[in-house]
Amino acid sequence: KPMVNLEIIKEVQNIAKQTIEHIQLQTKEGMSEEDIKILAESFMLSNGIQRFWYYNVGAFVLAGNRSLLSISGKDYVPSKVKVKNGDIITIDLSPVLNNTWGDLARTFYIGKPNNEINEDLEFIKNLHKQFIEIYDQNSAISTIHKEIYNIILNNGFELLDFRKNFGHSIEEDINLRKWFDSNNNEKFSTLKFFTFEPHIKKKGSTYGIKHENIYYYDGSKLTEV
Repeated sequence: KPMVNLEIIKEVQNIAKQTIEHIQLQTKEGMSEEDIKILAESFMLSNGIQRFWYYNVGAFVLAGNRSLLSISGKDYVPSKVKVKNGDIITIDLSPVLNNTWGDLARTFYIGKPNNEINEDLEFIKNLHKQFIEIYDQNSAISTIHKEIYNIILNNGFELLDFRKNFGHSIEEDINLRKWFDSNNNEKFSTLKFFTFEPHIKKKGSTYGIKHENIYYYDGSKLTEV
């Protein structure tokens, strides 16, 4: 079985990161999820990406209160509703380069600074830092899932993901994904490259936030690709 290669995974993730930057600069009031999706996918394809692994959805875009939705890519239809000033946008990319997956999600908003949203985005970035600290390759995946879930709840957030998972292994076949969830009692070391992608909302808020990176254990610590 061919191993997923770190150099290629870095390359595909770098294209994904450039795509997010491009989208944040180009997204304007009056565009729709569909417009943003097309913009992101065409940018990836023009930068060497060959296809998209997530049911052929290269950019899974949700805007405004649709950012609360947790649905499979199989069922995703981008909205044609125009985004307004202040709207939140979540974008999740699934590019493929040389049969290797990238996977990156970010949340941003358009318009003037919003302290409430900024605090929520700060929380989810910190959650990634806490995950890196908590990570232990000899722990059961379910144990670490529970710890992270408790941090989310104790800070007044709730989990939106319909599978209640925080991520999955990076594979070459979508059907072989192993889940970072409460049912997986295998050791974390069984996942070589995997995503951490909490999809959460602050209790009472009308939008969801997502932040996703790919991680791997480099022999001494958990490292972002």
